[in-house]
Amino acid sequence: MIKILNIHDKDFETEFNTLLARANTDMDSIIPEVLKTLQDIKQRGEDALLDIVRKYDSWNPQTFNDLKIAEEDTFNAYKNLDSKTKDALQIAHDRIYTFHAKNAPKGFIYHDEYANMLGQNIMPVQRAGIYIPGGKAFYPSSLLMNAIPAKVAGVKEIIMASPTPNNHINELVLAAMYLCGIKEGYKIGGIGAIGMFAYGFGETKWSKDSLFSHTKITQKGFKKVDVITGPGNIYVATAKKLVFGEVNIDMIAGPSEIGIIADSHANSDYLAIDMLSQAEHDSMASAILITDNKDLAKEVAQKIDTKLTHLMRKDIAQKSIQERGAIIIVENLKQAAMLMNAIAPEHLEIVTQEPFSLLGEIKAAGAVFLGHYTPEAIGDYLAGPNHTLPTGGSARFFSPLGVEHFCTRSSLISFSKQGIKNLANPCAILAETEGLEAHKLSVISRLDSMKD
Repeated sequence: MIKILNIHDKDFETEFNTLLARANTDMDSIIPEVLKTLQDIKQRGEDALLDIVRKYDSWNPQTFNDLKIAEEDTFNAYKNLDSKTKDALQIAHDRIYTFHAKNAPKGFIYHDEYANMLGQNIMPVQRAGIYIPGGKAFYPSSLLMNAIPAKVAGVKEIIMASPTPNNHINELVLAAMYLCGIKEGYKIGGIGAIGMFAYGFGETKWSKDSLFSHTKITQKGFKKVDVITGPGNIYVATAKKLVFGEVNIDMIAGPSEIGIIADSHANSDYLAIDMLSQAEHDSMASAILITDNKDLAKEVAQKIDTKLTHLMRKDIAQKSIQERGAIIIVENLKQAAMLMNAIAPEHLEIVTQEPFSLLGEIKAAGAVFLGHYTPEAIGDYLAGPNHTLPTGGSARFFSPLGVEHFCTRSSLISFSKQGIKNLANPCAILAETEGLEAHKLSVISRLDSMKD
């Protein structure tokens, strides 16, 4: 049975600190192995990638071309979907697209009191690599969640990579690729995919094709991407951490988790199954309920045990619940919010009589689900907001995947004659205080030229 804690228990602080440490993984111990693999990819390119597939996915590609997913396969997978599944996939696509379109960052321009033009230009990255897990299970929903904000941003080249045990890739993942318009995909997972995205391989040639100095780039092999997004296991997370700086990444994500704040008005059946919906993801997933009602706590604990017996992934969910799950009894809902802020969960459900009145107390959560009819699972598939979320308490400083992850920003500055006249001297003073004489002179020289 899931453990039930009371905030007044003598050992509560120790138990709660254990829950806060849920994200502690032994990443340090695998860094040498991951780094060695990444360096091998960097040095041997195609040969290293082929060796990785042979070792981990149990099939024998002969060339890099063997790893490519044929566009025809994505079209056929989509065409052969039954109508109900196709409609569900389309509904999810459209809702996710609508949400992210509303959330797209916008540039701006303004003029200050000296008629200087200042602003910001938002531009999509050129190439985005999205990683979709595919070892123990397949996640077409993750493909939608990663590809669609890239599409909204205007990324021209979206490349998908996913592991394919025994050279098999899920038909729904292929269909989702087609629906999202992804024309480039590769059958490789884990560290191999991250290394391929980050480093690329092969020869890049620049050639002038006319007297007007227009240039074209030809690439034999794979051209590195600008940003890598998508969830994965500890090896994928570690690889992303190590290549950050070589490329951009979305975040370092860990096992899935749910936090729930509930009062006496909550339905214990809903709460139990919602906790199990995250526990079935991974034995390292965590599910934590905080309530001010002792009777509800006991009911939920009992119903978790009952519902566990009927789950296909019973063993995984049971281990998660026993080792990383908890129900905490507090005095009031404000206290519940305080504890939940310390947890900063990936998913937070507020299942109370007046959920919106508690929203202002929440300071850190990846996504917040309000009310009795908003299960976390609806957010995993088609509510609209992204399901790629910060885990392990990182919601204190990371945000959900969004369009902005696929964009860069450039500052725009255009000074007028009046502007340089009024601001050159204070700028020169600041440059002088830092001992940068050329900086000072580059500004003052503009003033000197105006005296002529």
